[in-house]
Order: sequence, then C-alpha cells, then structure tokens
Amino acid sequence: MNTLELLDKKELLKKEAEALIASAEKEVRKLIDPEQSRFNEITNELTEIDKQIRDIEQSNKKNFNKINKPTMEKFSLLKAINDVANNRQLDERAQEVINAGIAEFRKAGQNCSGQIILPMEERANIQATVATAGQENVAEDKLNILEPLRNNLVLTQAGATYLTGLTGNVSIPAYSGSSVL
Repeated sequence: MNTLELLDKKELLKKEAEALIASAEKEVRKLIDPEQSRFNEITNELTEIDKQIRDIEQSNKKNFNKINKPTMEKFSLLKAINDVANNRQLDERAQEVINAGIAEFRKAGQNCSGQIILPMEERANIQATVATAGQENVAEDKLNILEPLRNNLVLTQAGATYLTGLTGNVSIPAYSGSSVL
C-alpha cells in the first residue's frame, strides 16, 4: 500500500470508531462488548497504519539521502539551456542528467522529444548569496516531490484510483454506466 491508500484507510477507520462512540453516546451508555472489541481492533489498526506511514516516509528519506551530492552540484540547468541555445556541446554532467531523464521516460513507456529532458527525482542544494562570503548552502529536507502532488490531486481526493508504474500500452475498461449530458 502507498501513503495515499493508507491515509484513506485510516480516515475510514476513524469514521467507523466515531460512529461507534456516537451511537453509544446517543443512547447514553457505554460501549457493549462487541462494540468495545471492534473499537479496540480499530485502535490497533490505526496504530499499525501510522507505523507503516512512518516506515514509508523514512524509506523515502533514505532513498533521497543516497543521491551523490558532489556530482549533483556540477549540473547547471541554466548552463545546459545556454549551451543548447548557442549550439555548443553539453558538458559530461549535463549529458548524464539528460540521459537519466530519457531513461526515466523510456521506463515509463513514454516518448520524449526535445534536447533537455530532466529526471524527476534529482534536486540540488539551494544556494543563498551572502554579501561578504559568497554562496552558502541552505539546509533542507529533500523528499519525493511527486507524492504530495499525487496526494492533492482533485480526482484522487474524489476517489479516483491513481495507477503508477505502468509501462507500454495499458487497456483500461470503459465505464458502462449511463452518462448524463
């Protein structure tokens, strides 16, 4: 399960627990044995879901901390754009980054066009200019930039399923219900 699915499951379990408590409060009574046991099961499941979410977040942090930082700092998007615009050959690091972007597109089964194709998973340190000392590194957490975007898609929040890792031609069955015009 991914983070989005875990959060959805967590929300459903919370609503179920709230419904159990609300029905007991409405009748001005304590939870009876079957309700109490279900409430305890929900509590245990919520604890497990929280643990799984933490594990996924830690795994994402570890994956992004493995990025080779010294080579990341050598790539300059502005320099690459300038080189392409002035019909100059790209340097070695720029070519590595573009090849990684092309490989990412191919892995996803997508066609790519253009001269500069960037991979989605690489980001460099932010540089801050200081009047007396030049550029200083600014500390930041480098997390997956796609996961928060996927979590906030309007259609995903409305219940649509987001399919990841698809390659090649994928056949998705058409909706057979009636349509309203």
